Amino acid sequence: MKNLLIAKILHNIADILELQEVPFKPQAYRRAALAIEGLTEDIEERQQQDKLQEIPGVGGSIAEKIGEIIKTGKLQYYEKLKKEIKINFEELNGIPGLGPKKMKVLYQKLGVQDARDLERVIKQGKLQNLPGFGEETARNLLQGIELLKTRPKRFLYAQVLPIVNEMLKRFQQYPFVQKIEIAGSFRRGKETVGDLDFLVISQQPEKVMYAFTTMPDVSKVLAKGTTRSSVVLSNGLQIDFRVLREKEWGSALNYFIGSKEHNIELRKLALSKGYTLSEYGLFRLKGKKLVAGRTEQEIYGKLGLQYLEPELRENTGEIQAAQRQRLPKLVTVKDINGVFHNHSSWSDGQNSLLEMARKAEEIGFKFVSFNDHFGHMGITNPLNVKRLPGYLREVEKIRKKVGIRVFSGVEIDILKDGTLPLSPAKLKELDVVIASVHVSQKMPEAEMTKRVCKALEDYPVNILGHPTGRLLNVREPLALNLEKVFEVARQRGVFLEINSQPPRMDLDGLKVKAGLQAGCQFALSTDAHAAGGLEFYPLGVLCARRGWLEKKDVLNCWNLRKVEKVLEK
Repeated sequence: MKNLLIAKILHNIADILELQEVPFKPQAYRRAALAIEGLTEDIEERQQQDKLQEIPGVGGSIAEKIGEIIKTGKLQYYEKLKKEIKINFEELNGIPGLGPKKMKVLYQKLGVQDARDLERVIKQGKLQNLPGFGEETARNLLQGIELLKTRPKRFLYAQVLPIVNEMLKRFQQYPFVQKIEIAGSFRRGKETVGDLDFLVISQQPEKVMYAFTTMPDVSKVLAKGTTRSSVVLSNGLQIDFRVLREKEWGSALNYFIGSKEHNIELRKLALSKGYTLSEYGLFRLKGKKLVAGRTEQEIYGKLGLQYLEPELRENTGEIQAAQRQRLPKLVTVKDINGVFHNHSSWSDGQNSLLEMARKAEEIGFKFVSFNDHFGHMGITNPLNVKRLPGYLREVEKIRKKVGIRVFSGVEIDILKDGTLPLSPAKLKELDVVIASVHVSQKMPEAEMTKRVCKALEDYPVNILGHPTGRLLNVREPLALNLEKVFEVARQRGVFLEINSQPPRMDLDGLKVKAGLQAGCQFALSTDAHAAGGLEFYPLGVLCARRGWLEKKDVLNCWNLRKVEKVLEK
């Protein structure tokens, strides 16, 4: 359960080495960190099987360091690096928009060592006069500091996925556990979670609670009882365990999956039908006789409802749709035939086009789309007019080496004035054009909306990339009138991207549903910057399911001939 800790330490080492201007090593540590973030199993299993070096980017030296972290929870090399830089790196690294280069300038010029120092120099007006900073940067950093102070601790879905898998595997092997399920916001597929809730059926609850509270990674036991216990792991994640009786399993699962708003409406419906619903079961109001509780299906059936998938339970009309037997047949992971929006070493990706294509083939995709960055968005080595022909020739070579359809394309910047840095004629030569906002992200709503809509109206764009531009726990969404953007996208036949990258998962479920109601269609992407990133597509499926999407609404589910036809502009 140390995946999160190890990835964080490796990312921080990369940033410190970059700050120290050490060549090559930062990329090596970052590549390993990205690969570990992509693991869905516990990294300790890889170590026990002596398979650490099978993880992309993990050589002997980094494998040794991973082993030290697993064994001690720390890394001496990392502790040594932190002392060398005399900066509270971990604190400053949590402030959006503050990278290693800016930290170095702030320390050298203004003596900034932590967030308090940074806030002080901004309020004194000193930062604004530094070259490369200015008033806008100062405002953004101050907002970032406030966000750091007030933001509740929430974990990305992908960060806790290995922990959930490890917990289920661990407790399923115990003979005294008959059944175990994950509940809460994780079960509903939310992009971030505050804690984890597990439900268990066991005839020996004392053994369950002992096994739970004495797990190796537990740093604090908050509560320990016969049927309910709560712990905090070393990474700060709280986990709650409840042991239940079989007859109340379904009602408890329904209650603890939530959401709270869904549960309230469900209880109101139960009362209107002469029942009372709680975590202990569905009872008749008269006589308090138990009528359902063993399964969720049984409860929904008694209330005259179709079974509601957990992702739909947000009180956004799902109960009314279930009453009319009009719930959507939600898209599934098995429906996805391929993914869009992937990066290679031609721009800021870690792997070559061939490595990426072979990974897509290995996963079982029928197609993959490459969309390396085009435009001046601040990354190293973006595509430009001079390099584009070579890139397209390379894609053509890759097509002959794999057995899946390989689409050529770019992810192109939507510039501040709504133009794209490549002519419509040149864009039409590409299979898939993805347009995204990367720079000047603080524009007022009216200007930002006009900017995005102009790009969609004036150019042959296939997909609007990560439409809100948010980064979970890091950056707020763009100020956009999504209603107007969705309408232009619908009119122009532009697909709205559902981005599966763990820090994005953008659009979220509510916005996906709003786009669906506006008549839009969707394209699911992985936005992978390494081969392992292609495996994150199930996160995008979660967003799609939370947005009520069916196969017909998602381009990735269509047959290849239809995909090719609709991409032609």
